[in-house]
Amino acid sequence: MEAEFVLELDDAEIIYRALKVEEKNSMTPTKIELINKKLVIRIWAEDLAELRASINAWLRTIKACLDVL
Repeated sequence: MEAEFVLELDDAEIIYRALKVEEKNSMTPTKIELINKKLVIRIWAEDLAELRASINAWLRTIKACLDVL
């Protein structure tokens, strides 16, 4: 299973740099890119529960970054 999010954020580059260091430590395979000032996150998982857990974790991390900014 795969999920992809494209987020248009004012601080996309700052959040990209914060998330990129966590990419390799993710529970599921994840690719984080900055394309045309948009944050692109791709997540792969074996099943729906794993995918949902990973999506929730990344979205919570993004929210924490936005709260700090």
